[in-house]
Amino acid sequence: MRHGRNRFVNRCLLLFSMASLCLTGYGQPPDIIPESATLLSEYIQKKSVSGSEKAAGEFLANICIEKGLVVQKLVSGEKDYNFAASLYPLSDQLPNIVFLNHIDVVSEGSNVEWKYPPFAGVIAENKVWGRGAIDLKGVAVMQLLAIEKIKKFAGHTRLPYNITLLCVSGEESDNSGIISTVENHFEELNAVVAFGEGGTGVNELSRSNPGQPFYCISVSEKKALWIRLSLGMKTSGHGSVPPHSYANKEMTLALNKLINRSEKINFNETTTSFFKTIGRHEKGLRRLALRHPRFFKPFITRELTRNPLVKSTLANTITITNINTSGLHANQIAQEIEALLDCRLLPETDPQAFIEDIRKTLQNPEIKLTILKETPSAPVSADDIYFRKFRESLEEVYEGSAVLPVMTPAHSDNNFLRQKGVPVYGLTPVLLSREQLLSFHNSNEYITMQQLQDGTKVYEKLLYKLVVN
Repeated sequence: MRHGRNRFVNRCLLLFSMASLCLTGYGQPPDIIPESATLLSEYIQKKSVSGSEKAAGEFLANICIEKGLVVQKLVSGEKDYNFAASLYPLSDQLPNIVFLNHIDVVSEGSNVEWKYPPFAGVIAENKVWGRGAIDLKGVAVMQLLAIEKIKKFAGHTRLPYNITLLCVSGEESDNSGIISTVENHFEELNAVVAFGEGGTGVNELSRSNPGQPFYCISVSEKKALWIRLSLGMKTSGHGSVPPHSYANKEMTLALNKLINRSEKINFNETTTSFFKTIGRHEKGLRRLALRHPRFFKPFITRELTRNPLVKSTLANTITITNINTSGLHANQIAQEIEALLDCRLLPETDPQAFIEDIRKTLQNPEIKLTILKETPSAPVSADDIYFRKFRESLEEVYEGSAVLPVMTPAHSDNNFLRQKGVPVYGLTPVLLSREQLLSFHNSNEYITMQQLQDGTKVYEKLLYKLVVN
């Protein structure tokens, strides 16, 4: 009871603070603020950069308890937090529909680039602003409210399925939350399907009809392989007399070879289906080529790989994300240098063969390769009843939209469940603007209140189709 009063007071304070925001130049708050927006605003205020998720996790778990869900704390540490919030206890062992999300967010970066403070959860301009608004706290709010809706609909009727909101830590860093959950609670979870992050709604995929909305459901993802390259060379130290060979020079030459190498374009079943769906909305030669992508591979390769996002779904990629040296001054020759590579591999790629290919490309046996992280390979989630019900739900909420399976170039928690045989379908079920897409892991992340409501409706329809129809 006391906790309920505290939440009432907190909501009043939130509304008061929003009124104050308009006096400080943050804009007029809307007349009617939906629960999804106020809840997300509060959730964003619980700062949860990877490694410090506990406060945010406990906050969301308490909200779930208030809404009548059965909360079970999973493996957690002093700072992280993992929990399952379900219609029924996991011990009942009902077939379980899992809504997967992560509590952690990336850091805010430079505060000066933000229109509103990144962890203030400001509601302004009919939007909720802050780190995690899209990735992925907004999705968690949609999922929770949809589960609450189906719980109220069912009343005292026991449904044939359990429905679980699975909230984990560490997705943005080391996937620690989902790894510990799978290792310690997989059988208990009894998941028959999971819906997590991955694709989103976008337009501009069709050149003939750039306004056509496409909702891209992730059914597979590339394998992440993070590599550290290190090279140490004992040479003279003064920059005024450059030695014939030294660490920075040799690493630069090797990295240049790596950057300039060509990656083979490959069409797998998922990307072929992706192009065929887009082709139905094109005209002329482009329509013909996309409807028969393997036959017109040279044309598609030339036309579509100009887009880095599309190209990343067709080939392995290597990004040099960091270079560090031991040099402290402009006239000091570094004796050691390191470079970090973020490699993303197509599901069919053999990681060991890829690593050996990198060694050959560098053409320097003195450069040491260390694997920092390797995510699991997993089977593609099939076009089954769960995918079809998800597609129907999207098409009903967003009339005239097209739904297609995709392979996402980024990795997430999804593959840890796919690896165990659970089909996982990843989608943030809203149509994101170009501005919002650029805000991922960047400044000025926001989600509109309408998007929150629409995304919640998609999940509501999906649950109704799965457990009631």
